[in-house]
Amino acid sequence: MRFKKGSKKTYYQNKAYLYLLPAIAVAAVFYWYPSVKSIVDSFLVVNQGGTVIGYAGLDNYRRLFSDQAFLHSIKVSATFILLFVPANTFVTLLASSLTRRPSRLSFISEYIFFTPVAVSLSAYSLLMREIFRGESSVLNHLFGTVFSGISTPGGAMAVLVILGIFLDFGLDYILLMCAFRSIDSSVIEAARMDGAGGWRLYWLVEVPMIKETVLVTVFLALKDAILISAPIIILTEGGPFRSTETVMFYYYTEAFRSGNRAVQNALASMVLTMAGVGMSVYAILKKRKEALR
Repeated sequence: MRFKKGSKKTYYQNKAYLYLLPAIAVAAVFYWYPSVKSIVDSFLVVNQGGTVIGYAGLDNYRRLFSDQAFLHSIKVSATFILLFVPANTFVTLLASSLTRRPSRLSFISEYIFFTPVAVSLSAYSLLMREIFRGESSVLNHLFGTVFSGISTPGGAMAVLVILGIFLDFGLDYILLMCAFRSIDSSVIEAARMDGAGGWRLYWLVEVPMIKETVLVTVFLALKDAILISAPIIILTEGGPFRSTETVMFYYYTEAFRSGNRAVQNALASMVLTMAGVGMSVYAILKKRKEALR
């Protein structure tokens, strides 16, 4: 088959889009359509059967922000984000830094650190619940401690942060470790010849070269912190005293337990909008940075 000038490139571009069609179709049916429908329904009155029975305007949003339980869930989510995101970033960056130099035995640490990815969320949540469930927990029996665990608000939040780090650790570790090992060795050697070594080499040369990957892991942790709900359902069920009732747990109780369509659609629309704005800001910043190169 002969191609005219420029037609070969067009052919392969069209072929690429053809391969993407199944994924685009799945996304359209299971993501884009429900997303648009939720946004539209947030301005309507919809019964539990999904039938539109009237126009609500902004009443659904007013009802949402007048609910003290929702306002409390925002505070809980903000607290979890402030605790989890820095802790997760520190732990994963520390682990990847300690294993950033490949060796004959490095596969052992890589296997251990990547293991959390192979364990299900439910299994980790159940395990954490047994380890930290209170005075009769496995932890207290083994070490003779009196850690209250998930039976107190502070302990429940601390355990939830630990669980979140375990759930995110494997993927974030691999991303950061690969970023460290992808640094051009000639850059490291040049820095050493200029007198950099130890902590100076690490903080002034290596870390700045992987800052984009670090930023990606921060965004991933932030996304997981905002959307966390399943671990809370298994671990604490929002307690004790609603101390772990995050925004998405509030969404779960209102949408799936109470069948509150008004709150469900309004909150889903808000989360979608926030996600869209966040992705747009990240894309704009990245595009500007690439333009400055």
